[in-house]
Amino acid sequence: MDGIRILHDFKTINVQLFNEWIDRPKKNVYLAVDYHDIPRYPKKKRDWKPRKKKCDDIDKIVHSKKQSGTHNFHRIISADVVDDEKFTIDFEPVFPDAIRREILLCLIEKAKKMVHIKAVLMDREFFAAPIVSSLQAEKIPFVIRAIKTKRTNTFLEELKEDKRIWKVYEYEFNKTSHGSRKRQRIKVKTHLVIVDNSKVEGIPAEKYDEDDRYFMFITNILVHSQETAFQLARDFRKRWGIETGYKTKKQFRGKTCSLSYAVRLFLILLSFVLYNLWISINSKLKNRIWNIPPKQLHITAALMAFFCLIQILSRRIFIEK
Repeated sequence: MDGIRILHDFKTINVQLFNEWIDRPKKNVYLAVDYHDIPRYPKKKRDWKPRKKKCDDIDKIVHSKKQSGTHNFHRIISADVVDDEKFTIDFEPVFPDAIRREILLCLIEKAKKMVHIKAVLMDREFFAAPIVSSLQAEKIPFVIRAIKTKRTNTFLEELKEDKRIWKVYEYEFNKTSHGSRKRQRIKVKTHLVIVDNSKVEGIPAEKYDEDDRYFMFITNILVHSQETAFQLARDFRKRWGIETGYKTKKQFRGKTCSLSYAVRLFLILLSFVLYNLWISINSKLKNRIWNIPPKQLHITAALMAFFCLIQILSRRIFIEK
């Protein structure tokens, strides 16, 4: 079975899980988009035991900053609902030659058919002129955490000198386009918002590091008041829900030494579907059984993984015989 068929099948299963999700949101929700980098450790060929089978996933590997002892990863981009309820709406593999903005727009368009999007929350990896330009052209509301550049630092120093707790600036990306492959002059104008986190959270400024005290983000949402700026800063924290989901998916992910990309992709996407199944089961328990306190109904990720293992073993032992 090739990777295309595996991706199609898991996407079909995921849509079915979403349709059966009892807590499926009816109102506008925040959608978080992020990359999931799964470490890949290419082994060197040993003289005493040469490999007969060639790796077919080498050209699918994305190189990034070192994590978990490697620079090599299989990368998946996902779109998750990150409001009160969490759910992975869609996912897509990312290859080295992929055009990021096209994959991003495709992912968001699919999510639009399933939920009503209030805004898309993204981290610094998406702070790039081509991506911002595409989002604005499609009129997709977004909040993207800003990278510290000479221009953003200039605005930050100005805010500190004026002793202000928030301000909106006109921001234009420079000719390098922050990651654009072609160093062409792309003029993209948007709004840069800087807020003082100590005022947003009501925590004394002395308890903050200098780097953490001020939060900078770009957005195409109209920010006309301090209340709006502070609320967007608070809402952006919901993006951490996708990080929590990533840790849970990791508990469901199987390990393999296979040289086949199809096998690796199968295990990665299986963890995404099992995560959503776990969300769906807990949702049904919470909504259908009223005589037991909700805290006692929650199934942990570890227990869910154990049930899946029992199911697999029982099929091999009893059905195959």
